[in-house]
Amino acid sequence: MAQRHSISGVVQAHVTQADVAQVHPEKHPAAKDTAPSTATTRIVLEGISWETYERLLAETGEHRHQRFTYCDGFLEIMVPLEQHEEPTRLFDDFVAVFVDELGLELRKLGSLTMKDPTQQKGLEPDGCFYIQNEAVVRGVETLDFEIHPPPDLAVEVDNSHGSLNKFPIYAALKISEVWRLRRGILTIYQLNAEQTDYQETSTSLAFPQMPVQELPQFVERAKAIGQRSAVRELAKRVRTILGQE
Repeated sequence: MAQRHSISGVVQAHVTQADVAQVHPEKHPAAKDTAPSTATTRIVLEGISWETYERLLAETGEHRHQRFTYCDGFLEIMVPLEQHEEPTRLFDDFVAVFVDELGLELRKLGSLTMKDPTQQKGLEPDGCFYIQNEAVVRGVETLDFEIHPPPDLAVEVDNSHGSLNKFPIYAALKISEVWRLRRGILTIYQLNAEQTDYQETSTSLAFPQMPVQELPQFVERAKAIGQRSAVRELAKRVRTILGQE
């Protein structure tokens, strides 16, 4: 049963100590992933208006540590811990390896707040990237998703921590590809032709040649040999695939 909290109390406390709250999956289609995780602390609020969500974003500012997910009256506030952030940052480096070895360009925007007021959905991914559309948004200081395309790729690390299923939100935002690292397995999802849901696939739309599903191995390698050594090993693996070694 989800614990109910006053939104004003949450704002005043800045959610520095989030309670672990569960939402019953049958209450809402967005509430599906309920497995607990020690990598984050979080709180789930019910019956929250879109206006309150917008106010919470404004009051906590751009440099907050919390991440917010909103879907049709459900608001999840998540505080990531070290076990969550380390692989998240590694994925930034892994994507950069793919881009560098393929001679592409990249714009990394981290946990960019993305929202659609018309559908009342919003989130902040663990990481997001412009790859195919990098040139379109290059140098743009303030992105407007009514004008500019959304990021080409979003990354979610250990999405099992959240009780809100983010895929309906990503679909509403028209994110064409999502990678989810969950319990040591990376799954690639692509937006379907109707742009309503995601299909699991073995090949990345952004990096069709790259060993994307091998990336969890390099996350584990980083624990043994260090982060930069793991990144160099990935670069070597990519060059082998490309026939450069």
